[in-house]
Amino acid sequence: MKNDTRMQDAMGTSVTRIITQGNAGHGFQDFAASNDNGVDGMIILRKNGVDTGEILFVQIKCGGDSGYFVKAKKRPDEFGVKVGKKYIDEHRPRWNRISAPVILIYVDYNSQKAWWADLKEELSYSSTNKGIIRVKERQRFGQHSFGEFRGLKGRVFISPEIETMSILSNELNYIKVNKPIKECAKQFYKGWINADIKERQNPVLGEIIVSRVGWRHITRTDRKQERLVNSLQLLSVAQKIIMNSKNVYSIRQVNSILNSTDKSRIITDYIALKNNISFPSRQTSLIQVILKRKRKIASDGAIDTKIWFYSVYEPLSQKTN
Repeated sequence: MKNDTRMQDAMGTSVTRIITQGNAGHGFQDFAASNDNGVDGMIILRKNGVDTGEILFVQIKCGGDSGYFVKAKKRPDEFGVKVGKKYIDEHRPRWNRISAPVILIYVDYNSQKAWWADLKEELSYSSTNKGIIRVKERQRFGQHSFGEFRGLKGRVFISPEIETMSILSNELNYIKVNKPIKECAKQFYKGWINADIKERQNPVLGEIIVSRVGWRHITRTDRKQERLVNSLQLLSVAQKIIMNSKNVYSIRQVNSILNSTDKSRIITDYIALKNNISFPSRQTSLIQVILKRKRKIASDGAIDTKIWFYSVYEPLSQKTN
């Protein structure tokens, strides 16, 4: 007969929610218990009360000394969470497939203290006891933990460094002196849309959709003339940045909508690729590529992501465009 763990499950979810929302000021959404896909909920990271667009998934376990908790005799600085070899064998491939960090949160039922472990990290698993997940005693789950999550596998975070990239003269020759700039740029853009997928593939984000979404934004009628010309002259630079840049920068989130019917959430945000570009005939300059990202996160943790090229420009002032 299967043990009734509803009280422990409720306690684990409650403590996770209190720490995430009440103490740390981030968002938390739990998933239906019927969706056994290896994740129990999702943390939506926020900065100054605004969603950043970054997320991580959680698997929550709650128990006491006679439940999941296993003291590691040979490793006094850690303990084990006993979930069983079959459970790990079935769920670990699912955790690795999710295109975002996945952590275990273990809550002690009696003290309501919590710890966390990275479920995508090899060191979280024992080579001798295949049925436990290793948790370090120092990895307490609390308000301070969210700074530690910067190193989690699967997370795309704001990079502290901007790389330098060189552009050759022949990579800029789509602009012809005897033709209007907009006409030349449109011809290049159409070719980019129909080019091989590798011309739109980013090493971190995957395929970037090049479509009318970006062209309409760049050429909209209310845009200043100097910015329009600037963007049209940088389309080939944007292509090279997309194909090579590995540093992704969070800009802002537009919205986060929860579907009350299927409990899925759609998060729309803007991210950027930035590079210092060394031009052949002028000074090196910072170029920024703006991408529009839409993620549909199902109640079982599955993520469907689409990313569009949205704009490219050389910052002429503090205002992004």
